[in-house]
Order: sequence, then structure tokens, then C-alpha cells
Amino acid sequence: MLKGKNIVLGVTGSIAAYKAALLVRLLVKEGADVQVVMTPAAKEFITPLTLSTLSGHPVLCDFFHSESGAWNSHVELGLWADAMIVAPATASTIGKMAGGVADNLLVTTYLSMKAPVFIAPAMDLDMYAHPSTQRNIEVLKGYGNHIIEAAAGELASHLCGKGRMEEPAAIVERLKDFFLGNSALVGKKVLVTAGPTYEKIDPVRFIGNYSSGKMGFAIAEECAAKGADVTLVAGPVSLECNNPKIKRVDVESAREMYDAAMAVFPTCDVAVLSAAVADYRPAECAPVKMKRTADDMCIELTPNSDIAASLGAIKGDGRLLVGFALETNNAEENARLKLKKKNLDFIVLNSLEDKGAGFACDTNKVSIIDKDGKSDFPLKSKKEVAKDIVAHISRLLVVLAFMLLPLSASAEGEELNANVTLNASKVQGSNTEVFTQLEESLKAFVNDRKWTTNVYEENERINCNFTFVVNSYANDGSFDCSLMVQASRPVYGASYSSTLFQYEDKSIKFKYQPFDRLEFIEENLDNNLTAVIAFYVYMIIGMDLDSMGELGGSEFLNKALTIANNAQNLGDAGWRVVGGSNNRYSIIDDYMNGAMEPVRKLMYKYHRLGLDTMFKNADEGRKAITESMALLKKAYEDRPMAYFTKLLTEYKVDEIVNIYSKCTPDEKKSVVEILSNINPSLSSEWEKIKRNNN
Repeated sequence: MLKGKNIVLGVTGSIAAYKAALLVRLLVKEGADVQVVMTPAAKEFITPLTLSTLSGHPVLCDFFHSESGAWNSHVELGLWADAMIVAPATASTIGKMAGGVADNLLVTTYLSMKAPVFIAPAMDLDMYAHPSTQRNIEVLKGYGNHIIEAAAGELASHLCGKGRMEEPAAIVERLKDFFLGNSALVGKKVLVTAGPTYEKIDPVRFIGNYSSGKMGFAIAEECAAKGADVTLVAGPVSLECNNPKIKRVDVESAREMYDAAMAVFPTCDVAVLSAAVADYRPAECAPVKMKRTADDMCIELTPNSDIAASLGAIKGDGRLLVGFALETNNAEENARLKLKKKNLDFIVLNSLEDKGAGFACDTNKVSIIDKDGKSDFPLKSKKEVAKDIVAHISRLLVVLAFMLLPLSASAEGEELNANVTLNASKVQGSNTEVFTQLEESLKAFVNDRKWTTNVYEENERINCNFTFVVNSYANDGSFDCSLMVQASRPVYGASYSSTLFQYEDKSIKFKYQPFDRLEFIEENLDNNLTAVIAFYVYMIIGMDLDSMGELGGSEFLNKALTIANNAQNLGDAGWRVVGGSNNRYSIIDDYMNGAMEPVRKLMYKYHRLGLDTMFKNADEGRKAITESMALLKKAYEDRPMAYFTKLLTEYKVDEIVNIYSKCTPDEKKSVVEILSNINPSLSSEWEKIKRNNN
């Protein structure tokens, strides 16, 4: 992940400077090109010769070479670097960086740095805790620097407390995580269970199985490699962990594994239950070795707690739970029953009937089953299978992020709570630096631009996600992406967000060079990428204002329509009238068509008069939503070929089913008839309304 990266390492006058030698060695081992810059005081703790030998470059300390008078250009260093690390960072240097006191080459290099900066403080505990130091650290955070928190332990003063520079291996992992920023698992907490459990019969005998733990360990390693913090609860196996981001908890019995999993799960984002846990244990464990007799022996068994079912019962909406099923017969049927019964998000099925799959093998052949269907994979190494499983987890995390957008606690400010993600996982061997920089530019473009002059009330600001998935990338900066755009509107007075708009834009083509500033000029649409984003932002704002007041979003919806009209000459099927009935142009053209005015009025009835009211008066709220369904029916009758009506029912399907499951039989019958007529492809979903009796 660091191969080919240019790293500036700043070393200051701390006893922890000795760790800089190991840090340089680890960075070079990862393939990074390291340039060391030292303060004069740092040379009292470690020699430049040591760091020069390890890095392969002369160490820079002074503004000028004393003999030749040549200038060490801090400006060029700032342009050359992909990242700067200051480790160790003393209180003095932190203060100078915060205050812009450019009296040495290290600080001037920092002030010229165009790349992200990581700072690893090191000092005695009282200095670290002092308000001035903490204030300076907060100032540096405010500048956008990444602070690598000091660790606790014995310090140079022989006192114990917080102030130790973080270990070099952990700093390198932090840097790798940063450059891995397009992974959905970065920063996530993952629980993995692996291996067998042993249920004691007596001090020397047990009930167990043949599980080697290889599959679970491979999943833990892959999650950690993708940036997750992993807790691995391992049964009795002889395997070792390689990634320092994995915290291993060794257990023996099912009860011990249950206790460990229940303790960790509440703080986790994902749990992968790959362990082969014994369903039963001996009711009693003999205190001494049981002797052989001539008689038959009977051992009474009692059930163990079901880890998957217990975690599924407390999972809630904010976590993913993954189970495994090893079957010998009726494999898919049994797996689907387990998926539903234990409230799993997906289940990994393998069968002992498949050669090379199951216990004690280095290979596996699996199927991934979730509510949307089944994906079969060929026989692979367990490391490769782990990649398939973790890739599926990553995809679900992106979907989950759409569903759990946070509400704003601010009464004023920008109108969007926008999150922008660039996922380049489909592109192999490309320079991830470009993706990282583009993601930052996209975030700045959406969040730093003031799109309206509106002042939004508390809990009324729009939440939105833009998730770009890169399909291909060329060295000339050409991107081929798909975009999933989704917006939700906070329901007033409730902790619920209703989907306002959701659409997958299949193909967006554009060019981007590192550090390009993304700008949108309304009369100039040469930058197709910013035109696309501005189009969706204006449409989302317009629809939101329609939902807050009848036909209230016309100003911004007309801006979106203008962009679509002006973009006809871009030659992009996403804008062309002839490019199909489900492109950007057709969506806004449908929505703003006079025959579709009932849909715009629907937004107000459904959201403001319906959902907002429902949390105070359920009957009144549902009445307004039922009236909005009548408006939807009228719009469909007036413009039956409009793509927008179909799209609207698709992204609100779960919400509508949930709402109408609480209605009277007559209301259910009426709405099912309307929705089935508009979007017959979802007939099976609409039928759930009749079957549900909430």
C-alpha cells in the first residue's frame, strides 16, 4: 500500500528519536521512498548517518549546505511528498507548527507541505497533559493534520503515564490505512470467531470437531488488511496472527466463546461467525480421568448457548452479522432457514459433499446467500475465499451507510450533510493516490459550496451520499465510474430519516488530474463531473423543499432542469433525450412535467403532512400518506410512461410496505392495486402489505 509513496519523516529532539530508525526501516520495507528532515536538537539523540544509511538519502537539517551554500528547498519537499510524518514530535515543535514559527527546516517544510501530515507526539506525561500542549494539538487538528495519539507507559523520567510515542509499526499501519481510504472497512470494528470448541468430558478428554480455524483466520487477516480493527476469538488451534491490527482472544469451550463474543459485539460494526461451535456439552465434567469399565458408558449432553442467535437478537439496524453453515444434506434449504432464524445479514454455505471444502483443508468452495439471492464461487484457497467474503461485507457496509445517515443537530449552516466516497476496488494496480485526492476534492466541492441561501431548522437538513465506484481508470486521468446517489429527509420530531431520492447513475466518464480543483460554472459544463453532481444536488434540494411546502422547490428543480437542457451537447447518454427513458434528463423532465404535478404535491402530503404527523398522530399521518397514493395514481394515469413514478416506488418500497402493514384491509387492498399497476416488477413486495399484520 505504501509502494512508490514519497514520505517526508520529520524527527525532533526527543529521547524517542531512536524509534525513527525502525520507522524508516519499516517504511522502506513497505516500498516507500523516505526523506528524513531533522531539527538540530534531534541530532543529539540519533545520528544523521544512521537515518541516512537506512533511508538511502542524505538527511536534511539546515536551510543551506555549510560547504556549498546550496539551498535545501522546503518548497520542493512539500510538492514531492505524498505524506509527511513528524515522529517524534516534541511539545516545542508542536507549538511551533501550531503557531507558524518557521525557525528550522522541519517547520518550514511542514508549512510548505501540500500532502497530508501525521504527527506522533512524544514527551513526559505532565507536558503532554498541559493545557497549552493540548490546545496546540487541537489547533493542528483544526488545520486538518492527523494526530497519532501518544501511548501510555513508562517514560524517560521513569514515571508512568501518557506521552510515549506510538510504536513505529502502528504508525506505518495508520499511514497504510490512510492510503487505503477507499475501503469500506477502514476504521470499522470487526469480530471474527474461528476454530473449534472443546467441551470437556474429564480432565483429558473432550467433545470437539475437525475445524482448523484457517477460514476464520484468513477472514480476520483480510479484514485487518482492509483497515478494520479486528477482535479474533479463537478456539484451540495452532495458527498465528500476522497483522498487528488483530487482537486475539483465545478460548476453549463454547461457553467461553459465547462470553467473549457477547462482550465484544456491542462495540462492533461487523461480526463474522466462522467458528465451528459445539451445539452440546457434557452436563457434567468428571473431576478426574474416567476409567474404562466393561459396561457401556452414557454421557448426558446439555445444549450450549447459540452465539449466532444471541447476537442476532441484539444486532439492531447498525451492524452486520455474518454466519456460516457447513451442511451434509439439504444444504441451501438449511442455510436459508438459519439465515432467517438467526437474523443474519448473509450466510456462507459450504458442504462436505464438495471435495476440497470443509474442515482441515487449505481450500474451500462456498456460496454466499442473503435476502437478495445466492452467489456461487468455485474452489479457491481459503485466503481467496476470505477476499470474496470480505468484499461482500464491504458492499453491504456501503448500503448500510445509506440507511443510517445521521441527523443534524445544528439549526443553521450548510444545507447538506453530504458524504462522498470513491470506491476503486474494481481497479487493479492503479495509483490509489489519485483516488484519494479525487475523493477529497469531491468532498470539498459538495460540502464547501453554498448551494442555497436557506436557513434550515433543526433536524430539517438533508442527508445525502454520493458513492462513486470506479470501473476503469487510465494513466491520462480518464475515469469510468458508476454513481449511487441517495438522499434522505429527517422526519421532524423523530429519529428516522425517509429516503427522498435514490438512483444509480450507470456510467459517468470524465478526466481528473491530481490536485485539480473541482469547480462548477453554471454556463460552462465542460467539467461533466461537477455538472452531474450539481444536477443531483439541485434536484435533491428541490425535492426536499417540495416535501416541506407544496411545490416549494421550483427554483432549484428548474436549476437542475437547466443543467440537463444545457448538457444535451455533451454527447453523454446520461444527458441526451434519445439516451433512454431512465437517464438524468428523463428523471428531471418527468418530475417537472406539468402532468406530474400531482407527484410534486405528493411529496408534501407524504413527508410533511404524512410522516412528520405520523409520529404525533398515527391515524392522521397515514391518512395523508393514503391521499398521496391517490395523487401518485393520478400522475401515472396522466403520464403512464414517466420513469420517475416507477423510480419513486422503488426507493420507497420498504417504507411503504412498513407503513401500510399497519392499515385496514380496505386501505391495503387499494394501495396494493395502485402500486402493482405502476410498478408490477415489485408485485411480490406489494403483496407483503396484505400478508403483514403489524
